[in-house]
Amino acid sequence: MKLPLVLVVLLVLSSAAHAAGPQPPCRQQQPSPAYAAEGLAPESGVWLAADLRRDGWSPPACLGWSGDSRLVAALAGTFRSTLTLDQLVARMTDVSVYPSVNYWSVSHQAWRPIALEAQPVARPAGAVAGDIYYVERGDLSGTSTYRLGVVERTSDRAVIVSQNVSPIRIAIVTAFEPGALQLAIFVERAGPDLWHLYALSRVGTDSSSLVASSPSSYLNRLDAFRRYLAGTPTSQEPPLKKN
Repeated sequence: MKLPLVLVVLLVLSSAAHAAGPQPPCRQQQPSPAYAAEGLAPESGVWLAADLRRDGWSPPACLGWSGDSRLVAALAGTFRSTLTLDQLVARMTDVSVYPSVNYWSVSHQAWRPIALEAQPVARPAGAVAGDIYYVERGDLSGTSTYRLGVVERTSDRAVIVSQNVSPIRIAIVTAFEPGALQLAIFVERAGPDLWHLYALSRVGTDSSSLVASSPSSYLNRLDAFRRYLAGTPTSQEPPLKKN
């Protein structure tokens, strides 16, 4: 049976609207970008404010984020690991190892550590039980405080999120106000010793316009965490994005 042309057009437009912008795998939704196959570089994308406004994109409800965005970066890949999900979550939440995780800095054209220093600190009064607060000193920024937590956990899936809870300053410029830099890592079993990873980095508009000058570096930071969880050397050539 042939569908009326108008209905076909509406279905196409609906599908396009649904796929617009990055879509993390919330509540069994199909991710966009889609997971790359094992052994291949992850699929990735960067969306600036104009792209997000055009697509009518808003932060996914499953992460509890809100507000307009200046930049969103996402990647999706598949890796093999004999680690359990508990062990993968422990690797991601062990912030003290972050200085040993390297990413390719597009602005410096060199491998740089995700953080020069990172150490847990006491949770403030009223904080959610289980959340990790830590202080990080960046390569270019001063010392800032972050909150990291596991917001979803099943036998085969975990979702880890973080955001800055104090300003991030670069020299005399406040690059990110509190809550303006957010990260989400989805790890889900895809088979025996096989894992899907979806990583999303979001910059809110309560940030300096300068932070969007090297968008590829956000993807390279996400890929650094993917490599770290997969047990791959994080400074192994080639980087995901050279420029």
